[in-house]
Amino acid sequence: MKQPLKILLSNDDGFHAAGLQALYQAIKDKAEVTIVAPDRERSAVGHGITMHQPLRVEQVQLDGKTHWTVDGTPSDCIKLALEKVLRDQWPDLIISGINRGPNLGSDVLYSGTVSAAIEGHMYGIPSIAASVYDFGNANFSPAAQFLADHIEKLLELASHSLININFPTVSATNPQVRFTKLGRLNYINVFEERKDPRGRIYYWMGGEPAKQEQEADSDIRAVEEGDISITPLTIDLTHYQFLQSDYLKTFKW
Repeated sequence: MKQPLKILLSNDDGFHAAGLQALYQAIKDKAEVTIVAPDRERSAVGHGITMHQPLRVEQVQLDGKTHWTVDGTPSDCIKLALEKVLRDQWPDLIISGINRGPNLGSDVLYSGTVSAAIEGHMYGIPSIAASVYDFGNANFSPAAQFLADHIEKLLELASHSLININFPTVSATNPQVRFTKLGRLNYINVFEERKDPRGRIYYWMGGEPAKQEQEADSDIRAVEEGDISITPLTIDLTHYQFLQSDYLKTFKW
């Protein structure tokens, strides 16, 4: 008898976030699902880990099964899940998300959602990050259903590469699946200066993406055109082309 697929869910929006809960509901009858997620929103923390304070873990019951919240980062959650909570029964697949808001282009370097998937990939477990190109009261149902319907195929893909998926807004009609590369994403950052009640100055960072022409095979272009973007990622940051260039071969100190 085939054993049920074991899936670990996490995210950076927090345990109770609508995206994670929608995904849980969509796949809970298709797999043995465990959630280990931050106890609150931890967006844009990148791959940070907690080293100078203790991590607190709380149990949460869903459908008669125990899950966990962690007062740490998404990467903390994956480490804790694999080293302690699930140390005797590692998952077959890790899915981080579904994130509210896209993780495209260079934003993957800041994303806690993507970092949780990277952490799982570093442990040798097929891992996927999933996000929707929507904010506010996003409808996660189409993305959750897509993931549930294609879970075996996605596991197959993720066994070859870390996978980053971005879904278009629900207003997109008949989205196609496109394999993409990371696009170019720069921000026009704005630091608004404010004063607290004691008169001390602080800054609140905001900004908007700068308008840039995106290549046809980029993740940003795919989602903007209403399609589903699947980008294989690698964590090896070595610049191999430069390393093998004639410039370095003839470089003199």
